[in-house]
Amino acid sequence: MEHIYNIFLFFEDDICSSVGFQAHDYLGSDGESIAFLRARLSDDLRDAEKLTLTKAFSRSEYNARCRMGEGHHLFDDVFAKKGAGASPLFVSTPVRDGIVFFNYSSDHGRFDMNAIAASLGAKGEMDDWLAKYTNDDGIDLPSLVHDDYFLAIKLTFNARHYVSAMKLLVSCIDSIAYIEHGNEQGAFTKWLETYAELAPLGITAVELWELRNGLLHMTNLSAKKVYQGKVRRISFRVGGRQDYPGQGADGIYYFDFYGLIQSFAEALRRWIETYNNDRDKFAKFVERYDETVSDSRIAVTRVAQTGFDPDFS
Repeated sequence: MEHIYNIFLFFEDDICSSVGFQAHDYLGSDGESIAFLRARLSDDLRDAEKLTLTKAFSRSEYNARCRMGEGHHLFDDVFAKKGAGASPLFVSTPVRDGIVFFNYSSDHGRFDMNAIAASLGAKGEMDDWLAKYTNDDGIDLPSLVHDDYFLAIKLTFNARHYVSAMKLLVSCIDSIAYIEHGNEQGAFTKWLETYAELAPLGITAVELWELRNGLLHMTNLSAKKVYQGKVRRISFRVGGRQDYPGQGADGIYYFDFYGLIQSFAEALRRWIETYNNDRDKFAKFVERYDETVSDSRIAVTRVAQTGFDPDFS
């Protein structure tokens, strides 16, 4: 006989702060045990014992942890309470408004995202970034960030499309800061102040933030606080000696663009090192990176010829 468990994740506004569980003594193969638990979902949900979790979690956090094959750690409180041991057999099911809700059923472990998409009727195939950039040592963050961001920055910079390259660079900082801090106000400047050394360039994180606002919103140098005279107006130059005068006759301070790229690359190295020192950060990384879009993640679908043939040459 083996103790097996039906686990119910009670979500309210996409937050799970309590779970329900029902334990059974059952003798059978793993497949038979799972089939038994699934057949008892309705009865077990009705009779489930409830437990308030030590730490609540969101549905996106749960999905991310499941992507890594460790979603069950979010409700380890149940197994600790029941003395379930290291590898209990269980079925976990989300519940909302007293009703189970799910659109895909999977074994515990890392998901095959294309299999999920196909089962839900999605068209085309797309590389799963987590599978593509995960190796025996973990997630290859340098290669991931390079392919999703730096390839396009280098392409535009080397083609001398410098304004476009700068837009891509500050947008990349936006993305990395979001991954680190979420929707926290001031995430852009906080990330730079934590990991980047901007003093050699003669600029501050706040000034770069205002340049970012002007470029991305209006493609000019007059973001709101700059226009109000609260933050110095800065721009960038390409080329010249490191001691090239930064202050122009127009009153704008010009920093070295390539120097910023080097500074950002070094800041990324420091940031990535934090994941080597704190492996728990990966779960939040996966959760937030799943929300990003990039040129390296293109869904390919074979469709009939529509006659639409754009030519941008």
